[in-house]
Amino acid sequence: MKKLLSLICAASLAAASLFASCGKKDDKKSDGNGGNDSTFTVSFEKIAEDMGAGWNLGNTLEANSGGTPDETCWGNPAATQEMIDAVAQAGFSTVRVPVSYLSKIDDNDGYKIDSAWLDRVQEVVDYCYKDNLYVIINVHGDGYNTIDGGWLLVNGEDQDTIKKKYEAVWKQIAERFKGYDEHLVFESMNEVFNGEYSDPVPEQYQNLNDYNQIFVDTVRSTSGNNTHRWLLVPGWNTNIDYTCGDYGFKMPEDTKCTAKENRLMLSVHYYDPWDYCGTETVKTYLWGAKGTQLLEKYDGLTDKAMATWGDESHLETQFTKLSDQFVSKGIPVVIGEYGCIDKSNANATLVGVVTENRAYFDGYVAGTAASKGIIPVYWDNGANGAYGFGLFDRKTYEQTQPEIISAITTAVKEKNPQSGIDTEVNASVEKKDEVHAYIGIQTKVYTFRNSYDDASYGADTEWFNTLIKWDDTDGDGKSDDIVDTGATFTDAVISENGTYKVSVSGYDFSQDCEGLNMLFVSTDFPYYTTTGIKDVVLYCDDVAYEVKKPYIMADSSGNMYIEILNIYNEDAEPMEITMPKDSFSIEFTITGVNNVVG
Repeated sequence: MKKLLSLICAASLAAASLFASCGKKDDKKSDGNGGNDSTFTVSFEKIAEDMGAGWNLGNTLEANSGGTPDETCWGNPAATQEMIDAVAQAGFSTVRVPVSYLSKIDDNDGYKIDSAWLDRVQEVVDYCYKDNLYVIINVHGDGYNTIDGGWLLVNGEDQDTIKKKYEAVWKQIAERFKGYDEHLVFESMNEVFNGEYSDPVPEQYQNLNDYNQIFVDTVRSTSGNNTHRWLLVPGWNTNIDYTCGDYGFKMPEDTKCTAKENRLMLSVHYYDPWDYCGTETVKTYLWGAKGTQLLEKYDGLTDKAMATWGDESHLETQFTKLSDQFVSKGIPVVIGEYGCIDKSNANATLVGVVTENRAYFDGYVAGTAASKGIIPVYWDNGANGAYGFGLFDRKTYEQTQPEIISAITTAVKEKNPQSGIDTEVNASVEKKDEVHAYIGIQTKVYTFRNSYDDASYGADTEWFNTLIKWDDTDGDGKSDDIVDTGATFTDAVISENGTYKVSVSGYDFSQDCEGLNMLFVSTDFPYYTTTGIKDVVLYCDDVAYEVKKPYIMADSSGNMYIEILNIYNEDAEPMEITMPKDSFSIEFTITGVNNVVG
């Protein structure tokens, strides 16, 4: 599951004007009824210009828990008109709304989609219409092998049933929206493949081609504006090489289209190089000409942080393939997702550097796409902070990455890949008079204290100073009630370099269970590579265990984190200990405190 939360503070560019193919501006707002009286259409010559810079409402309507779609279960708030307003005011002209259906489809009732779920999808589409935006909706997580209830599987055994269900689903979606004008684009599916990162299997690729043909035929047959609506189809896993190369992709036929020109578009995604764009464990945070510029500017940076492949020339080669094979032949191309995760909070000294490079990368993708008549749609998963793609705070509607937003919207408007090359970010961290360290723990039976910044049990909650045990105190037969064990925590106040100790005492851990899942030190100050941790010792009562290789890193909020033991982390050093009868204590020596205190 992609991580979640978000923020944005918009560059106040006016949203791109939307023009009909005859050249008239269309100021039609949604009337909540799909705008049945609207005759707005958009030609191939205008579609890329009008759709402009796009943004994804990611990890929202495609979020699910155990195969049941749930808009907020991945941590994002429900979509609102105010959120879409902020996106439009920031200069984006298109919003892609990924949608999962999964258990909302009743297999025992003709594959009927839950009407309340379709109502909600329509409500979010209407948010976009009220701002005169283009909006893309799709069938998203239903095609994932990794999701419970995924069914649109090219490697599925019963393809006849899959295709019958797929036709039924799209018929209902198309019927619901057939009165909506061409500001609404249907996308057949998302990243559909067999789940194996290897060359496509020909027979399975043919299944994908069949899905796309079913999609086109089904939508066109529902009449209304669906007879000429723009329809968006992908190749294998939306991969550029597997779509442009000789692997079996075939654009569907569109004989039922009533427009006098093509109304099919191609969908691909772009996350090259992945070690820069998406891999959290690889410390690659510099890319392209901007990365080289930053290396020369800052003595403390190392070329080990530089991406070793996938530079500007690679990007231009990939997009040229799309332009030559599709755009030049009257088939618009949409980069339905692109972006790079935020690695700045993993090291507070890098905040400005990483943001500057991200702005350049995202601007280069967007500007190169626009210059070739391709429509770029940024992937925003709502997650801000370490390893997030978020550009906006979806609770306050403010921009969290104004430099990146400006680079993208300017790049598309000016068709200029270099829009972000001169981006500068003044990212200083405010120092405090003192900072703190806290012990964290989880036993085999989940007796625990979570980290400082945990949303449910952290410092901002009533439970932070409680060693919690689960029990059935209300007698309902479920061990899910919070019990205060009565233990006491001793935290450390850090104001200078030195040796500190944190502990939990007053509880017989040996009677609790036979071991630990996690033991760590969390803090309330940013992680710096120049802040040193050494001489880490674990005490179980009075028995000392030297921690030879503590795992020191940034947590999900970018704060210093010292991992002593973690069965969930394969990279963490295993430890054999005897459970104490009274206390756990962790002692450590810290240097470089002047980075956060002063």
